[in-house]
Amino acid sequence: MKRSYLWPLLPGRRAPPAIYLLSIRQRIVFAVLVLERVIVGCCDLLLAGTMYLLFMLLQGIVPAHHRWWTTTSTLSAAMTTAALVVARAVLDLASTRSAVAHIQNLCTDLLLRLTQGYNELQWARFAQRNRSDLLNHAMSTVHEASNFYHLSIEIAASAVVVALMTCALIYQSPPAACGLGATIATFYGLHRFLIRVKLQRAAAEHDESLRALQRTLADMFASAREIRSYGIGAFLQERIRGQARSVRVSFRRVVFLPQVARILADQGVVLVFLGVVIVVQLRHGDSRQLLSLLVFYFVLCRRLLPLISQLSFLAGQMERSYKSVLTVCDELEDCSVNRTAEATIQEARGDLILELDQVSFSFRNGVRILDNVSLSIRQGETVVLCGVSGSGKSSLLNVIAGLLQPASGVVMVERGRVAYVPQEVVLLDDSIRNNLLFGMPGVTDQELMRALAVANLAEFLVAHPLGLDTGVGDNGVLLSGGQRQRIGLARAILRGASLLLLDEATSALDEANEARILENLRASGVAVLLVTHRIYREARDLRILRLERGCLVDDASGKMRTANVEGQTASPAW
Repeated sequence: MKRSYLWPLLPGRRAPPAIYLLSIRQRIVFAVLVLERVIVGCCDLLLAGTMYLLFMLLQGIVPAHHRWWTTTSTLSAAMTTAALVVARAVLDLASTRSAVAHIQNLCTDLLLRLTQGYNELQWARFAQRNRSDLLNHAMSTVHEASNFYHLSIEIAASAVVVALMTCALIYQSPPAACGLGATIATFYGLHRFLIRVKLQRAAAEHDESLRALQRTLADMFASAREIRSYGIGAFLQERIRGQARSVRVSFRRVVFLPQVARILADQGVVLVFLGVVIVVQLRHGDSRQLLSLLVFYFVLCRRLLPLISQLSFLAGQMERSYKSVLTVCDELEDCSVNRTAEATIQEARGDLILELDQVSFSFRNGVRILDNVSLSIRQGETVVLCGVSGSGKSSLLNVIAGLLQPASGVVMVERGRVAYVPQEVVLLDDSIRNNLLFGMPGVTDQELMRALAVANLAEFLVAHPLGLDTGVGDNGVLLSGGQRQRIGLARAILRGASLLLLDEATSALDEANEARILENLRASGVAVLLVTHRIYREARDLRILRLERGCLVDDASGKMRTANVEGQTASPAW
């Protein structure tokens, strides 16, 4: 994370300038793009001048202030005007293309920085975040933030061009320029004091209602099975209807208010142009001179007055987009401040795969989840870890996996040879092959099949005509819970792990399948630390441990107590 891009958001500090979200190179490109748009505006100014000259020459009037670069030929003036029209069109297309490409690159850069920050965020803090909000930030917020910079390019260039054209108007007619200035001041006052505050409030309400709707939809899709079995579809539809209504009302206000500013500006454009005609008529009695001046004002105002309207419209849009910039800044700063610390890891000694020496862990509230836990696991050994919910089993696995950092003690393990398999295995909406690879290149089909054989899933795959290319559906919806878990096991085995951390990763398997898989892992020399709620009464070659109040207790007899776990009895595993 490059913190030099960020403006520290400390309590009491003002909101960061949007420029601090850009790198040095991006700021330079931003300035170049503004310059390109200003050059396009200067072409309009030159075009107005050449059109003025052309109409004067067509009427046989020679300019009073002749310069060496000013043509006196009607043909030359026409050709110069045509060349300017072509050059202006080419420059406009090129600058627009460059701006769009830069904004897309910026959007991609913000997306990559944000997702990298989320991946490096402390696990405890990441687990507290709402997945729907993270998805919304990574897609909609990043897109809206990058759009802010696109609007900034247009509004900065438009402001410069308006200033240049106003100077040209002042040179030609100070009264007309004063009228234009009064019009701009009126538009700004209306936007500043009547529209801006309402637009900010409407944008905030729209974002909040949109987030609420997105969360409800995400929960509905994730709980589709329960919703159908409970028959509560109508209840959720009513909730969605109410939230969609809030989104609709707030969105209507967000869209309508900038349109009010645009309509006011458009009508003001007509009044200003008519005012220019009146002023010119009063100052110039020569109708031929009046025609040339009207052409000049028409060409200039054709670009100038829409720019004034555009400034008012873009200002309203930027109010909303700037909130997304602040959100991205907040998210990046939070990821940077709460980044996962580099843990000091030592390798285990001898034939040991894992050593824990007096490891303790607690969350921010200070209550110890793990209390001086010591544990050693040898190659090929299977250790079963039991305990009631909340005893710290998952926290212990997270400490070993490096997701959580211990408050004290030493973790000795070869971090690159540890694989973690959760109870709920997340699968891609893709083929079994790509779910096994999971970003791992250069793996043959034979290696994939060997991993599936260890996970006792090879026979299932052979029965499907597409084999490894069989689709699994959205998060494995086309597979059973046990099949999903075994794909997760095969995915971990494929990475050559010497230690597998299984957090209820065999809970959906029957006892025979679980016993066969553990035997396959033991035969291949893989050490296993299995968290489970099952009670083993006859468990040969297994070391059974239990966590009680954060302390690790070794069952020396090799049998667990027959007391209920979480108030339920369990049948023997084997």
